[in-house]
Amino acid sequence: MTIAGARWPRGLEEFEEEARDFWLHVDRETSVKIETHWQRDPEAPVLILVHGLMGSARSPYMLGTAAKAFARGFSTLRLNIRNCGGTWDRTPTLYNAALTEDLQALTAWVGEHHPRSRVGVAGFSIGGSIVAHTAALWGSKPPADVRAISLVSTPFNLVTCCRAMHTGLMNRLYMQNFLRGFRAALRGKAELYPHLYPFDAARGFRDFYTMDHLWTAPSFGYRSANDYYNRASALKALPGIELPGLVIHSEDDPLVPYNARDLAGLRARPNLQLLMTRWGGHNAFLGAAPAGEGSNRDVDRWWAENRLVQWFSAVCQ
Repeated sequence: MTIAGARWPRGLEEFEEEARDFWLHVDRETSVKIETHWQRDPEAPVLILVHGLMGSARSPYMLGTAAKAFARGFSTLRLNIRNCGGTWDRTPTLYNAALTEDLQALTAWVGEHHPRSRVGVAGFSIGGSIVAHTAALWGSKPPADVRAISLVSTPFNLVTCCRAMHTGLMNRLYMQNFLRGFRAALRGKAELYPHLYPFDAARGFRDFYTMDHLWTAPSFGYRSANDYYNRASALKALPGIELPGLVIHSEDDPLVPYNARDLAGLRARPNLQLLMTRWGGHNAFLGAAPAGEGSNRDVDRWWAENRLVQWFSAVCQ
């Protein structure tokens, strides 16, 4: 199902072409690209979407969720995390599972330009981790316009996720595909920022652990990959989240397994509603048919996307 979620034809080409992009300055050295669909009403509710590891604003689940939300009256903003969506030349930095600056900059921009809009924020995979850490920073004082969050297929425990990624043929193939993209980005950065990235920066790592140990951890002040995994896991952010949230996950997620500690941490937060399915894969949740009946019938077979839009419609409209 994980493969089907990434490859199944969605018919979203026209919706994708209608997007309007703009660059948002996060700081003096970093800009991120935002891909948007705006309602005519400037006070319409806004849904911000954050993609997963080496994904982009144009990942299928991002476009599918945005199309459904737009049809329900939301303006949608799809954030390309720094370095993603072909933007590695717009920042000297990398990104990690606890990097909140890009999302904070975007929510602040929405609050300034659309102060009367109610806002929801949803993250997928590592994007969910970024949303969780951002919500924890806000604590009991989130931006006045942000009403709720949602986390889909989110890695709450980076240690167990790293172990899962190094196990099994399919997970190793996924890891190597990601590493190819990361190596390409490092080669480009070595050309633009030779004082930060040596010419052989793309060499020396063969898996997620060595990559995080050599690059991610030292780039953000972590002592090692283990230190990064322990401190940047979304599980550490849960106690600080005060916003209402919807958490969607599948028991058969091959990339992000949940253990008893993860589930206990989630269920200890009464403001977070957990929808755990038997099947669904990672960021997929493709049903045999649209769920529901009559006027409550989903618009298509993408179960999690329909639940997410339903959730935000209830709290933001």
